[in-house]
Amino acid sequence: MRPIPENHSETLTITVTDDMTVNFTELGPLHPVYSTYTLAKHFEEAGRKLLLPFLEPGEDSIGIQVETFHTGSALPGMEVTVTATLQEVSGRRVVCALRAVSSLGDEIGHGTASQLVLPEEKIRAGFEALRERFAASRQPS
Repeated sequence: MRPIPENHSETLTITVTDDMTVNFTELGPLHPVYSTYTLAKHFEEAGRKLLLPFLEPGEDSIGIQVETFHTGSALPGMEVTVTATLQEVSGRRVVCALRAVSSLGDEIGHGTASQLVLPEEKIRAGFEALRERFAASRQPS
């Protein structure tokens, strides 16, 4: 991984859609606003967007942690801009501070996301081993 400049940041801007609102798997729809789990997804995506330009050929990253504080609401049709700012690089671990702001200028969330930089082959091999274990678990005994 190439060095990431101190306080480097990237943004991700999305428009909230109905499928981004609260709708639990078993409990069904609840609040018609941007869900916490979708905010966490966009936090991870913004952190990855920050990291990608600094990966060397043969490297990739996997998300290992997302801490999300959902502090406000956004309705379908509103834009949300997530800003990821480099907070720390510790070995292969990259941590971003995150802040989400609605098109009204309200902060709707903040938190952190961490990614682990690994060789692409190691990531591929890990997923392949998982696929093999899963396939074996589905075979009749």
